Amino acid sequence: MELFYRITLHELIADILTLIDERELSSKNALERVFKRVSGRDREKARGLAHAYVFEIEKWRKKIDFMVNSVLKGSKIEDLDLYLANLIRIGVFEMKFKGVNPAIATDSVVRVVKERYDQSKARFVNALLREVEGFNLEKALKKLKEKDRIEYLSVKFSHPRWYVEYAIELLGYGGAVRLMLSNNRAQRYYVRVNPLKTDIDSLADYLEEHNVRVARTLVDDVLKILEYETPITRLEWYKQGHFVIQDLASAYVAHVLSPEKDERILDLAAAPGSKTFHVAHLMENTGEIIAVDYSMERLNKMREKMKALGVTNVKLVHADGMKFKDKEEFDRIILDAPCSSSGTYRQFPEVKWRFDERKIQRVIQVQKAMLRNAYRNLKAGGDMTYSTCSIRIDENEENVRYAINKVGFELVDYPFSWGEKGFTEIGDKVFRAWTHLHDCNSFFIAKLRKE
Repeated sequence: MELFYRITLHELIADILTLIDERELSSKNALERVFKRVSGRDREKARGLAHAYVFEIEKWRKKIDFMVNSVLKGSKIEDLDLYLANLIRIGVFEMKFKGVNPAIATDSVVRVVKERYDQSKARFVNALLREVEGFNLEKALKKLKEKDRIEYLSVKFSHPRWYVEYAIELLGYGGAVRLMLSNNRAQRYYVRVNPLKTDIDSLADYLEEHNVRVARTLVDDVLKILEYETPITRLEWYKQGHFVIQDLASAYVAHVLSPEKDERILDLAAAPGSKTFHVAHLMENTGEIIAVDYSMERLNKMREKMKALGVTNVKLVHADGMKFKDKEEFDRIILDAPCSSSGTYRQFPEVKWRFDERKIQRVIQVQKAMLRNAYRNLKAGGDMTYSTCSIRIDENEENVRYAINKVGFELVDYPFSWGEKGFTEIGDKVFRAWTHLHDCNSFFIAKLRKE
């Protein structure tokens, strides 16, 4: 497949993987950026293939790197030039996961290396991929299991080592294995109705008429997508804003917040806007919602989405959620805090490789600063939701305890209608969703009140 001068599919995929690592972009954003400069008859076909490759390579990256590192002598794939490393990952993925003939997979990569680098690098990659071709993964995993059980699980399920240790501590061995298995399954899609344009019954009928099989969920304005023929993003009602794609647990936050008409609401970390717009829909476009985010690019995307959804009561503000202070206090606040994203591995596998313990501790300090700032902006007697898509206690229950003991919040005993209890002594009053139990992102919600 040839696209835009002489860029091959393998080069495009390597470009996307490299951009994800270098700029810490989501796979979706990296794909969009790379394909802005791609044209040609095969563009859409290449885009679909590239997305599938990138998603699966990021999902299985630990296992792919294990195979490469097992045959490398005196170095690791992490030590190589990043673009070269990603070309090698593509070759290994093709021969070991996709079933491409090893000779064809090797030749496709070697040709790119020869053009991008030199003959020496091409010989190196050729020899490396031929060794990987003969590598016995099952035998190596069996040996690793005897030596280091945690690392064995980390490689087998392609999850960070810290995550394996943490999940076992939280859920026990069996629960951790079920969670990782679920994280590696195909993503589950949910859609939330836009009540400004239609109702849940009409949406269900529309989707069924367009060969999208759906089921009702425990969140009354959300449908679960069971099967589809045409991607739902190509349907006219999606383009016209009759519904949005939103994870089940994420769509529960606005209901827990329970906004009322004509209130002033603050969203301190608004982009990409799903919860902001959900609150706007529940308020029927009354009152005012101030949506704060540090990223102008993400706010501009929210502005475009607002038009499609018919949302008119949201004001977008480019500011730091740790420092933003309005002249007036707010009736309610949404704080869907930046986090380790450790509950979203099924949806965004690239985030698995983005966080280590040091970076997570920095994120926790941001979360605490945002909790303090939320308190400053909230009216006395006002409510807020604190939520994350993290599995970790230190990002969730411990931060809620900090909000109670150090900031001055009170924990509301909200009657959650589904989900699991949390951990520590406040576990009975907070919400947890788990990918392996609820078929959605692993998620945390607590409702707090300013005394």
